[in-house]
Amino acid sequence: MPLGLIFDGYVDEPACLGVPPYVSPYVRYCAGVLRYFDYDVAYYTCDQWRKDPKSVEEALAEADIIAIIAGLSVPGRYRGGSPLLLSELQKIANLNRRGLLFLGGPIASGYVLRGGMDALTIYLNEVDCLVTGDIDEVLYHYLSRREIISHLRRGYGNVNIWSRLGSEVVKLHPWYPWIMAEIELSRGCDQVGAPCSFCTEGTSGEFEERPISDVIEEMKALYKAGVKAFRFGKCANILTYQGTLSSKGRRPNPKALEELYKNALESCPKLSVLHTDNANPKTIVDFPEESAEAIEIISKYNTEGDVLSFGIENLNPRVRNINNLKVDFEEALFAVRLVNEVGGWRPTKRSLPKILPGLNFIVGLAGDSNESLEIHAKFLRSILEEGLAVRRINIRKPMVFEKTPLKTLLTMYPSKVKESRYRKWKEWVRSEIDQPMLRRIAPLGCVIRDLRIEEKVGKLAFGRQLATYPLLVGVVDETLPVGAILTVAVTDYGRRSITGVPFPLDINNCPLSSLTAIPGIGKARATRIAQKRPYASLEKLKEAVDDEIILNVLELFAPFNKFLTCQNRAEHDD
Repeated sequence: MPLGLIFDGYVDEPACLGVPPYVSPYVRYCAGVLRYFDYDVAYYTCDQWRKDPKSVEEALAEADIIAIIAGLSVPGRYRGGSPLLLSELQKIANLNRRGLLFLGGPIASGYVLRGGMDALTIYLNEVDCLVTGDIDEVLYHYLSRREIISHLRRGYGNVNIWSRLGSEVVKLHPWYPWIMAEIELSRGCDQVGAPCSFCTEGTSGEFEERPISDVIEEMKALYKAGVKAFRFGKCANILTYQGTLSSKGRRPNPKALEELYKNALESCPKLSVLHTDNANPKTIVDFPEESAEAIEIISKYNTEGDVLSFGIENLNPRVRNINNLKVDFEEALFAVRLVNEVGGWRPTKRSLPKILPGLNFIVGLAGDSNESLEIHAKFLRSILEEGLAVRRINIRKPMVFEKTPLKTLLTMYPSKVKESRYRKWKEWVRSEIDQPMLRRIAPLGCVIRDLRIEEKVGKLAFGRQLATYPLLVGVVDETLPVGAILTVAVTDYGRRSITGVPFPLDINNCPLSSLTAIPGIGKARATRIAQKRPYASLEKLKEAVDDEIILNVLELFAPFNKFLTCQNRAEHDD
């Protein structure tokens, strides 16, 4: 059988993330096309190549078809992997090979690695086809007719076939089964009229939605292949999925969302994560009743810790007008309030909230100035003072692409934000807003389940859940190995991360560092507790602790009965 090789350089777009543990639809659709034509499929990430270049390059040399998927159109910081660099792409393109090389994904619009930079146009003579359309459709056309046409765009008819055929490729991912499948619901911008100046989603062609039945069939195939975590991420606005057009724009369709989520859970009954990503706050402003119903449905069926990402971008009226942004100060605040009211509930007293807003700010758009930073600071203070919560705050500079209006607008209205002022404001957000929000979202003793340890630094083992924008947790337990999956309880807070200990904590066997991390215990008391282990009774532990208040705090992290055995976890979650 011929061999098709998919090389994953990772992608990040306004409506799609494909950096581990996320597996993008690009990968799975390309695998499906190759399988449709009876190709064996090999799959490697750029991180695998960096770690073991020889074996990956041998596979590249033997492949009959090579599909490289890469490109960023929104800036980000990644813990799961490092996106492919242009220099690395050039090196791979120059490697010895016999097969045709197709390069696709967001990189076709230009290469850029950080915000605040213009994208570079890609010119690689060694690439047989720089795909400006959809790489899956271009591959399909080539394998059908042996004709290379780079700009072809597919419809959703074939996607239903390819997505199911390509589902098994997830087993080749180096993080498998600890992966999260990004599920495509739609493509393009759902807004009527001109798109936001900076966004590449508005340049990707006409808006199109997948049928619910196709989405569910793909999820069933992925579930059968071992995927237990899903995100409806490849969608510009989850609230308007299968919505109807009106004079104000697309009206939410709560019944369609109910059908989508209910069928997803029925088809994948033992899934561990069901999250989403993008929502337009303008939809909430224009259709508050329908939006509230839609968010209520999402929070009914999703798993806790979900995020509804809001493209606030910039609340300066001048910047909004120049860049065609969607919401003003009061509208954005209204949207934050509504999500808190409808979706911010906790399944148990110690759970994370079901779904909260996430805020995206962009500094450096056309016409921007230091005044914008003051407006944003006022906005964030308002959220804090009202007792509202946001799950995370992303602060970015724009990536400037040739095909977006921003490229021209910046020549007419250059940004006047001073770098020193920007850095000072960003530091203020991280120190004065982020940490209070973390305390509000995950209060002391909050239980965070299914955390996977990714790296160890001293006595801390850092891990994350499979989730939309998962919390970074530093677990105080030097004995935990990388790859361990556990439940933790929150003990302290960093600027953008939290600290925790394994839950329930085994008093008789846990390391001294874990005991010391419990609030109020301190090193001296922790040492005294450790020296008198093991404890056969609660009375003996009381003697060692010698403080009823501290004992009550200890029980929050190490629930015990009279024999100091951990009680049923569910008894301590409500």
